[in-house]
Amino acid sequence: MTISLEQLQQRFDDLNPREKLMTVAAVIVLLWALWDNLINQSLQSTQTGLKTEITTLENNLLNQQQLIQQLADSNDPQKSKQQKLSALQASISNMQTQLGAGEKKFVPPQFMSNALRDMLKQQGNLKLIALETLPASPFGDLAQPDQQTIWVYKHAMKLTVQGDFFSTVAYLKSLENLPWLIHWDSIDYQVKAYPQAETRIQVYTLSFEKDLLGA
Repeated sequence: MTISLEQLQQRFDDLNPREKLMTVAAVIVLLWALWDNLINQSLQSTQTGLKTEITTLENNLLNQQQLIQQLADSNDPQKSKQQKLSALQASISNMQTQLGAGEKKFVPPQFMSNALRDMLKQQGNLKLIALETLPASPFGDLAQPDQQTIWVYKHAMKLTVQGDFFSTVAYLKSLENLPWLIHWDSIDYQVKAYPQAETRIQVYTLSFEKDLLGA
């Protein structure tokens, strides 16, 4: 037997206050379980893999640069030194190409804001509350204060939307389906008045440049 939304609403209205509270609590727990299964676990897995890949490339680049400096300071014969330098520079060029190929998969920083807004327009049940641009920062495990060479910058934005659970999930899935990559840094989903919730999403793209995101 199929039960309409109106019938479900009527049944909910017929509950006493304590039963309503228990029902809402159960729904929130269910939504959180769905959220963790559909969104959060995928987010953590993607983040870990991406950071590992980029950090490995950055480490290799730094090692190659250090070898070049050591070779330049060494007493090797000029011809031998030049051959080794050429090999190291070719290796660095190859790794930079790999980083460049990865960068092209991400939405250009200046287009991030428009991409987020355009996809939001396709979700009629979501309302944009706020959109904030964050300063660019080094990306990866090598983003330390003593790090002199920064290869990849992280450009992030904080997005706050209001709407129901399934519209929010649909929006996040639509971002995943873009031809360019937009990654989630964090997601804070808070039910305000069921079924309406406020979701704060921090997303980011990657670039070799430190320029600010498009507003």
